[in-house]
Amino acid sequence: MAEKKAVRLKNEDGASAGPVESAPIPGATFADLDPVKVAAYLAVLEEESDDRTNSSDSPAAQMAALGLLRPVGTDPNEFIPTTAALLLFGRQPARYLPQASVKLAHFRGTEIDGPIVDRKEVFGTLDKIIEDTARFVSNNMRIPARIEGIYREDMPEYPLVAVREAITNALAHRDYAISGQKVTVRVFDDRLEVESPGGLAGPVTLENLGQKRYSRNPLLARLMYELRLVEEMGTGIRRMRRALAEIGSPAPRFETDATSFIAILPSRPQPEPVEEHKPVITVRGGTAPVFEISQADRPEYFALLQAGLNERQARGLFYAKERGRLTNRDYRQVNPDITDETARLDLVGLVDKGYLLRFGDKKGASYLPR
Repeated sequence: MAEKKAVRLKNEDGASAGPVESAPIPGATFADLDPVKVAAYLAVLEEESDDRTNSSDSPAAQMAALGLLRPVGTDPNEFIPTTAALLLFGRQPARYLPQASVKLAHFRGTEIDGPIVDRKEVFGTLDKIIEDTARFVSNNMRIPARIEGIYREDMPEYPLVAVREAITNALAHRDYAISGQKVTVRVFDDRLEVESPGGLAGPVTLENLGQKRYSRNPLLARLMYELRLVEEMGTGIRRMRRALAEIGSPAPRFETDATSFIAILPSRPQPEPVEEHKPVITVRGGTAPVFEISQADRPEYFALLQAGLNERQARGLFYAKERGRLTNRDYRQVNPDITDETARLDLVGLVDKGYLLRFGDKKGASYLPR
């Protein structure tokens, strides 16, 4: 099938042709939206007793009532998706909005002309882009560790909460009328940069950033809130600052001009001694294993920590999934220098939270991953 022409988002003089998020996309049809995503969103509105649509109407009519589709001429059954609709519900948003992807790069050193360790471009709806971008950053950040007494503490360079906020803000507030530029994420040895096209909008300045609320794309911001892509509208900068402060990192910095806005997250200061992650070493000859989390497993590992597990429990759960079972002894080998009671309490917690199933009596109990 021939590639359809991307929408033109600027007038001949370069000025934005109306609210871009609400602009219909020439050539696109309702069939270009993912019916599963559309149905899920409308179900959320119905569950929350939202009165903006009539559930007896067709999905297309309900989306039109929300301002996400525009009618075609006088035909009541034909609609054109808007920019916001394609960004959040489109099958292939970049087909019509090539500026909707995100470019990712990991540079060795602290300058943009340094060697590139990893690079990628991610496409899709905004929820997918956010997840894929956060995964790229997670896979490309260092995760040293320090020893506090008998316990080991992993120390990722950036809190994923702050990373996600920076990415989400960039996608929610970028100027989609600038069709020749994309959101760009750059990972350096000392910082993470998230650059979005378009400077600060409305009354927001660098001085009142985080206090003054204004959205270049209010419809898109509201939809992202309703889809749970943001926890609370207008609080992203404050959440970013708080997340960095909680791990002892310097405050984020921000730079802007007429064409772009850059959020800069400083990397976490790493105290000495620092112990870097190693590959997984299995048990041989009865020696206690050094069981570490591989780079590929880091996103799932961090998700477990965010879900409330401690680092010992997360490592133990990975061990159980790899080996198919886990005992108290295994758990103490995976987490050396802990007491029997600490191991018991940790395992009880994993059972209570539904991560493990327990079989056997007290002394010979085995735990299987769910």
